[in-house]
Amino acid sequence: MTTASKRTTSDTIRSAQEFALSSDKSQAMAKATEAWLTATAECQREMMSFMSMRLEKDGETTREMMACRNLADWTSIHSRWIQETLRDYSAETTKLMTICTKSVNSAGPTRG
Repeated sequence: MTTASKRTTSDTIRSAQEFALSSDKSQAMAKATEAWLTATAECQREMMSFMSMRLEKDGETTREMMACRNLADWTSIHSRWIQETLRDYSAETTKLMTICTKSVNSAGPTRG
């Protein structure tokens, strides 16, 4: 029959804190996790803002295209829409990559 340890909860917590604080790897992991969570939240906000803007532009373009009376006007609007869309997505990709790069750089180098 095994006997239960006489350690108290505060002893267990103190041991866990000492273990976590003493390890450079644990500190690096905590810093990397914090950077990742911050970047994830920032990316989500950025993407929601972008999608809102794109949906507004797409709706406006659709209304313009539906009001067209000839194919030449429709084609011109469609061509403009394609150019704007590609430009917007390219700019958004750059913003997201900047957020990710900033996150990686803020996490700092890891020691092996």
